[in-house]
Amino acid sequence: MSAIELDTLSWPQVRAGIEAGRDTVVVALGATEQHGRHMPLATDALIGDHLARIVADRLDAFLAPTLRVGCSAHHVGFAGTISLNEDTYHGVIADLVRSLLCGGFRRIVLLPTHGGNFGPLAGAIATLEDAERARVAALTDLGVLFEIAQMGEREYGVPLAEGGLHAGEWETSLMLAIHPELVSMESAEAGFTGDLQEAISSMFAGGVASISENGAIGDPGSSTAEHGRRYWDAIVELVLEQLLSARDRRP
Repeated sequence: MSAIELDTLSWPQVRAGIEAGRDTVVVALGATEQHGRHMPLATDALIGDHLARIVADRLDAFLAPTLRVGCSAHHVGFAGTISLNEDTYHGVIADLVRSLLCGGFRRIVLLPTHGGNFGPLAGAIATLEDAERARVAALTDLGVLFEIAQMGEREYGVPLAEGGLHAGEWETSLMLAIHPELVSMESAEAGFTGDLQEAISSMFAGGVASISENGAIGDPGSSTAEHGRRYWDAIVELVLEQLLSARDRRP
């Protein structure tokens, strides 16, 4: 069966679905932040919409609305970026989880699609009670994103520095595969293309603008929809593998 959009139903319909055995809900955790000169502020949220729908399909789950604001302090200053601080984010995630549990869901799947949400999400889950935490399956390993960058290098010859961390080759390719109408390749240009570890430390210390005037960390120039479709296949399998592994480790 395919995913059912939670917010298109009445509450009795949702309750009936839960009682019939569809007791899992999937929530993507995106952001509204700059993505270079060539992609929309909604990039992470749109990627979240797409990923959560596929995962909900696979899990025969409800699909909740994507949370479209996240922890984006390192992008603040670029016009249009909206951010929550970590303490606020912890509270938002805890409230989201508790409200869904109160409504009868037995399993809540949380999928961050913005790199800056992974650490704060792990912190938010740590604030939950044990019984609440046992009902949550969350993707908190940022390594999934690096695996896609490595795939780009291995399969398409895209150097890791061009794959980048933000609005580079792989993220632009993901968007070209699902929303090509929102990507302006005519405006695409390389941003910071140095060492990725240096990029991580610098952008969280001084903000993305301290190392990239245009907001990109990587080079989107070689991005294609074909690459994006391959990356999407890999991301879905990696995410499902991690979610199933986490489930199997529970007592």
